[in-house]
Amino acid sequence: MRGDNEVSAYRWRIPASSIREALTVAVMSAVIVVAPTIAIAMSSPFTLDQILFEVVSAFATVGLSTGITAQLAVNHQLTLAALMFIGRLGPVTLGSALAMRGREPSIRYPETSITIG
Repeated sequence: MRGDNEVSAYRWRIPASSIREALTVAVMSAVIVVAPTIAIAMSSPFTLDQILFEVVSAFATVGLSTGITAQLAVNHQLTLAALMFIGRLGPVTLGSALAMRGREPSIRYPETSITIG
């Protein structure tokens, strides 16, 4: 935000690729939380803060609840169960996939000329 060309923390420089990966995971996590919150809020009688608490708790696999889960419709309960699964595997898997994508292969084959035509 200060306009620096590099990001540093505690006298360590953080690579731009790590910043992009962290930002991607954060934005994806926000989308994964906001979308079900809106979907559940549109068709349930509970307040937005109760629903948001349930969704964030499910995604973060915290185990806390406001007590409304049993009163939600079955499809909303399944949504919360899916969020628990996604939250357990999603950010770690996404971060690993992004980290693995940018690396050079450990084996590089020799180059050769081939006759074309």
